[in-house]
Amino acid sequence: MKKISQITPHSVGTKAYNLHLIQKDGLRVPTFSVFSFDLFQSEEVQDFFTKQQEQYDNGEYSLDEFSQVLQEMVIDFFSREDFQVIDTFQSEQIGKEFSVRSSANVEDAAAASFAGQFTTKLFVPVSDLVAAIQASLLSLYQPSALSYYFDHQLTVGEVQLYVIVQEMIQGELSGVYFTANPQGLLNEHLIVVGEGVGSGIVEDRVATTMVTIHPEEQLSYFETTDQSPIITNEQQHLLTQMATQIMTLFGPYMDIEFTFRENELYVLQARPITKMSPEPSVILDNSNIVESYPVTTTPLTFSFIQEAYSSIFRGLAKRLLKNDEKTLAAFEPTFQQMIAQSNSRVYYQINNWYKLLQLLPFSKKVIPIWQEMLGVQTPQITDSVQISKFTHLKIMGRMMKSFVQAPSEMQQLEREFDQIFAYFNQNYHANASFDELYELFEQIKDQILAKWDVTLVNDLYAFIYTGILKKVHSTEAVQAEIAGIEQIESMKPVIELNKIIASIQKIENQDYRSLIQQLKSTDVQEFLVTNEHSLTKSIQQFILLFGDRAPEELKLETPTFRSQPQRLIQLIQQQLTLPIGTTVVEKPTTTHRTNFVLRWMRKRALLGIKYRESSRLNRTRIYGMMRLIFVTMGERLVEQKCLQQLDDVFYLTMSELFTLSKTQQAMQAEINQRKQKHLVDRQLPAFSRFVFTNQPFEKYPQNINQESVGNMTAQLQGIGCSQGIVRGQIIVVEDVQQMDVQQTYGKIIVTKMTDPGWVYLLTQAKGIIAEKGSLLSHTAIISRELGIPAVVNVQQATRQFKTNDWVEIDGQTGRIRRLKGENDKSELDDYSSKTK
Repeated sequence: MKKISQITPHSVGTKAYNLHLIQKDGLRVPTFSVFSFDLFQSEEVQDFFTKQQEQYDNGEYSLDEFSQVLQEMVIDFFSREDFQVIDTFQSEQIGKEFSVRSSANVEDAAAASFAGQFTTKLFVPVSDLVAAIQASLLSLYQPSALSYYFDHQLTVGEVQLYVIVQEMIQGELSGVYFTANPQGLLNEHLIVVGEGVGSGIVEDRVATTMVTIHPEEQLSYFETTDQSPIITNEQQHLLTQMATQIMTLFGPYMDIEFTFRENELYVLQARPITKMSPEPSVILDNSNIVESYPVTTTPLTFSFIQEAYSSIFRGLAKRLLKNDEKTLAAFEPTFQQMIAQSNSRVYYQINNWYKLLQLLPFSKKVIPIWQEMLGVQTPQITDSVQISKFTHLKIMGRMMKSFVQAPSEMQQLEREFDQIFAYFNQNYHANASFDELYELFEQIKDQILAKWDVTLVNDLYAFIYTGILKKVHSTEAVQAEIAGIEQIESMKPVIELNKIIASIQKIENQDYRSLIQQLKSTDVQEFLVTNEHSLTKSIQQFILLFGDRAPEELKLETPTFRSQPQRLIQLIQQQLTLPIGTTVVEKPTTTHRTNFVLRWMRKRALLGIKYRESSRLNRTRIYGMMRLIFVTMGERLVEQKCLQQLDDVFYLTMSELFTLSKTQQAMQAEINQRKQKHLVDRQLPAFSRFVFTNQPFEKYPQNINQESVGNMTAQLQGIGCSQGIVRGQIIVVEDVQQMDVQQTYGKIIVTKMTDPGWVYLLTQAKGIIAEKGSLLSHTAIISRELGIPAVVNVQQATRQFKTNDWVEIDGQTGRIRRLKGENDKSELDDYSSKTK
């Protein structure tokens, strides 16, 4: 054996070299030495490896036999090593304890981490170093490690081991810092911490806390389990500083082990997160859309706006592509996913917006303007569907025609919308049957969506002319003029309400004012129907025209003046307590240009903005009509006892709502679960952007910021840590020593915890459920490497399940569903087809 004095990329394994660089960069690393073995330089050993590999490849050995042969050889050659360097080391370190870790030449690579494959020994007395080093060396040839080599096209002769002998740090708090979510979220950091040294956390012996951080937004939250520890602000700051430093050294996506001793932070090791694609696949961004759908949104609202966005953008594409069915078909997945929902919040699927924007003529000029107007902070343009130059020319002509005609088309759309609005008010009535309401919904929806794509053209019209104005004139002046025009429609409700309040304030209406001030919320509905005063009719007219304009008005679950007129009366009562004159809205002044070109540009910009504002108000009315239809449908469902209470309707999707009256499917348990999840989602920070390497996934936090959110429902829930959905029969493992792979073959293992020795059972299993665990536990690490679904942190799992029970587990969301049994096939097959 030799102690390596000059550490270079080629003289030691990746783990040791990384520690060297981290220490060199000024971070605190426990004192360590690296040792090499003479046996790897022996031709005799290499010849032996080659011969034995050939015999194994020819089927002369089983994997266990191959492992035994190699380990016996290694024991023999290890005994011939020169241990003088270890003897010297021991004499210099009397009384100390060490950790002994592997540093193989194939370890800690981005493509294969070898996590959990090699033996680490902690709290090793100096007198036991040789035995610990031998154990680390022998683990190089244990069956699980050999299987891992062959899965990654390696032979035993290619693998060499160096050993790290490191001062043992008895930390009070230890954990792992992931500089990306290993499930595939690139712009999210995770810290998992527990009390004591890291082995207790990885082996699921202690309760852990997970801290989620979005560094760019400086937002974070933590989830606790049992009596898990909470890191202080100072500790979190030290950890994020350390992570930034390590990312600078090695790259953006790192897995960093650390410990705190007496408030001093030590880095134990750092390696790339394996199987993490560095390229984003889906980017969710709430720029602009968060204004329409702030905070959280219910399933009914999201399903409606998803269909609306899909239809409108499909209409825009048809406007540009006409009868080009092939290109339209290529874009169909894009139309279906213009928006997405993550933890009850609405986002643009920004990739798909760029795809469609690239259809437009002069897209390289248009896109930056669009980004600026919508407030997109991080441009990340993806490739569009390829189309021919001839098609591009035709699109250019059609777009320019639509652009010129946008004001006249918007004017026509307003006239048609007025007719639709009048039709709704004539045909809607609170006692309508469910079928009548559905027919009204379809009529209104089809008429509105048929031509609403022109609003997108008008948005672009307004964006481009305003963008040009900002190029040729001062930003402040342009903003002032835009603000002036915006109030034409946006301020109409306020102006009209102020007129009502001013009239109520008049001396001749003193009795009416007294009546309004004393009116109770419970009496408002009857008052508005029976009172004949002209001001009451003004209030009724206000509700008809502007009753849908309210905070969060585009969320169907939001109460408005139309759905709850007592809110308007309460507002009037509050306004009446103010001094006269304080509610007057002054019309802003605007500047007028003398330059003809600037006047023309200004006129175009303000015209586009004018119609944009009017379409927004009409959009609010659309949502008001839909809200009335859906709420009334909810009333019918409550009457049919399909729903327990009216608010439950908002936790159905549109398709569920429309079919529930006929199928009367039992949905209350699912509704209750969605309600609970919605409450939990509201506690999460409102992150503005998610960058996924694959499809977006939901978070299912259980304890946020030490606040318990209670039981999610009867459906079991844990932490998903390895993606995939699997269904199968359970085997409860109380004693792993009594198990073999035949017993676990094709089963879903349920246990308290796992360690690296479980790898063979897991390779034969369909999935695993564990009572303990986190994203960095062996259960999680090995399951991800093997590609089998895993759910950890499931309380009392070994007591809640019995061997031979049937379940479905989702390793992404952490959800577990009980099944009736093997004969539950038709439902499962149908569910499977929907989830593909």
